[in-house]
Amino acid sequence: MATDNTTRPPRGQPHTMAAEPAKTLVDLALSKDQKGEVLDTLEQDARQLSAASAEGMAGGEPSELREILEAKASLALPPVEHAYAVVLNDLRARLAGGASGAARGAAEQALAALGAMARHPAP
Repeated sequence: MATDNTTRPPRGQPHTMAAEPAKTLVDLALSKDQKGEVLDTLEQDARQLSAASAEGMAGGEPSELREILEAKASLALPPVEHAYAVVLNDLRARLAGGASGAARGAAEQALAALGAMARHPAP
């Protein structure tokens, strides 16, 4: 039976997982420390890609440094704020990924509503 190595890292090696920052945050198989390790590695890779790009070398993929730094910042938040940050980052990623039609409208409305709630938390 084949296994899907794209969602679970080899045991003891979370940094080897090819991941997107938003998916790393919601991966239930990873501890908070492991998520931090994955994001640290992704940040290092993104910074190297940016440096190579600045030196005129072809890097292939665009850097996701901003998304990685936002994901790392959300890990440091208390649980409720972290949950809002994860959802907000996911909605932003969906919009940036080209959501269209009703899905885009729903994502925009949810982003506005959740953004307002995050700025004005309940007492």
